[in-house]
This record gives sequence, structure tokens and C-alpha cells, in this order.
Amino acid sequence: MKIGLVLPGNIWMSPFIKIYTQILDECDCQYDIISWNRDGTDKPNGIQFNELQIISGSRFKKVAPYLRYIKFVKHTIRNNKYDKLIIFGPQIAIPLCGFLSIKYKKKYIFDYRDFSIDQYSVLKPIFKHVLTNSAVNMVSSPGYIQCLPKRIQYIISHNFDIAAVKQAIASEVIESKNTSNPIEVLTIGSIRNFSSNSLVIKALSNKSNFKMQFVGKGLAADQLKTYAHQIGTSNIIFTGYYPKEQEPEYIKKCSFLNIFCPNILSHSTLLSNRFYLGLIYKRPMIVSANSIQGDYCEKYNLGISVTNINKLSEELESWYNTMNYTEFSKRCNKLLEEFIDDYDTFKSNVLDFLCISA
Repeated sequence: MKIGLVLPGNIWMSPFIKIYTQILDECDCQYDIISWNRDGTDKPNGIQFNELQIISGSRFKKVAPYLRYIKFVKHTIRNNKYDKLIIFGPQIAIPLCGFLSIKYKKKYIFDYRDFSIDQYSVLKPIFKHVLTNSAVNMVSSPGYIQCLPKRIQYIISHNFDIAAVKQAIASEVIESKNTSNPIEVLTIGSIRNFSSNSLVIKALSNKSNFKMQFVGKGLAADQLKTYAHQIGTSNIIFTGYYPKEQEPEYIKKCSFLNIFCPNILSHSTLLSNRFYLGLIYKRPMIVSANSIQGDYCEKYNLGISVTNINKLSEELESWYNTMNYTEFSKRCNKLLEEFIDDYDTFKSNVLDFLCISA
């Protein structure tokens, strides 16, 4: 059996693809990853469309490469005669809807990880066809289900390495805090959301007992760096791109992971990569209240669920100085165990899709 995995963009922005490729590798299934190397930074991997995305100019100039990528995907699927497909995101699934319904009805998994063009009213009927014609519909956060078409079954597909999660639960972590050092707040991964991250910078700017670090690249990275310079922030570091294998070391050195997001539906419903990293590496988090991450944070006492950003420094100091690390680690593991149950259901559905017994 040969499987095609179709991404809407760069591989480096799609770490979630590994939750599928690990299963496919275990089952010795042949597969190709089809991706759009939008910014030219992906290393050769699978079957790539290498035309750069245009981010300025007329709407036609911006859309034209996207349409050519859709054409490239169809051509690739036809040429390789895949038995089944895994399609990531409505921005690629909706344009492929007619093609999928004719050629691959009930022969593809649809995986949903972000709000996209599916939220436009005119496209909602097409999107519903994508969901009803798929074999399985996966969502990366239970928060999304409230915003998706009803009377359709959705399976949770958490974005983590299951081996790392099980190892994190099995490992006994003992850590002593050094309260004489600055509290280190880390933002790592794709640096997006200027509005929310600039509020965190402002709240902690030039606080002598705090250090901030942004590690990664993204649309907001340069803008945030400029903002920090404009307000004279002296306790912040921007590191830029980092090799993925260095990620654990950055996280282990920090006091809090910053996952504070804008108070809008697309962000209040998601579970971010950083949220899982916080659980795995046992690091308390800064999240937004009235969100799925805020709900988990409050239920399991995983850090600060922010309602008033102006009081952030006082809340972080109070939480950090009274934190019992052993008990905190147990709470992280309790939620991870809940997520493992979700993963078992996810894997069972993938194996059923592949017609392989668990």
C-alpha cells in the first residue's frame, strides 16, 4: 500500500506529520510527503513544490502560486497512484474537494489543525463535503469541535511524540529552584502573534528579576525585535533559527514557557506545540484565560492563566516561589496520561484506515 501525505505548506512548519509517519514506518507502509516549500528553507524531503510564496503585491499574484501548488498536488497524486491519502488542513482540502470525492471518497484521512478558509460562509458547504467524504476526521484540539459541522465524528490527534510522552511519564524528575536567579520566560518555535507577545514584553520589560528569550523564526519575530528596541527593553534576547535537536535544552533552562495568545476564537480553541512541550519537559506555562489551554492550565494547575496582563510579573513571582516541583510534575503526568488515551484511539483509527490490525 502506498500513502500520499499532502501538506498545505512547509515541512518545517508541520511537525505534526510525524505522528502519522511513525505509524506508517511501524507498519512498513510506503509513503510520500507532498509539500510546498513556500519560503525556500526546507531541506529536500519527499515531493516538494519549490515555487516561493508571494506575500506582497496584488491578490492575483499572491493566489497564483497557491493555485499552481494545487495543480502540482493533483498531478503528483495521479502520477503516483496512491492507494490512500492523508490531507492536512482545509486550505488544501477545499480546493481538492471535487477531486477527492471522485477519486478518493472514503479513502483519505482529513486532519484539521487551524482555522482557515473553512470559516468563510461561502466555503462551508464545500468543507462539509470534505468531512463527509473522508474515511476519518482528525482534529488537533477538542476546542475546535465546537466550531466544526455537527453530527460528524472527530478523533483527537494530539501533536506529540508518543515515545517522548511515555518517557516523560516514566522518568522521575527532581529539580530544585534557584530563586536568586532571574525568572526566565521562553517563547520558542514559530514566532507569531505580535499583539499578544508584545503585551508580554511590555509587562516584563526591564524587570530586574526577569529574563525573556524568543527562540525561533516567524512572521512577528522582526516586528517584536523592533518593538523591544523602541521601548528600550534590556532583559530580552532574540535567538532566531535553532536546530530542532536543541529544543529540549532551551526548554529545560527556562522557568516558564510563554504561550500567551490573542483572545480570538482561532487561538482560544487550539492546543499549541508549546503546551505539549511544557507538559513533557515539566515547565509551567503562561496561557490566556478563557481558552482551551487556559481551561487545562486552571484544572491541573499548570501555570498562569492570564486575565490581567498588567499583573503578570507579580503573578509569575508568586506562582514560581510557591511552586512544589514534584507535585507539579505529577499534575503534568496526569494530563499526559489522559492524552495517551486519546492517542490510542487515534492510532487505532489510523490502523483501521490502513486495514491493519492493532
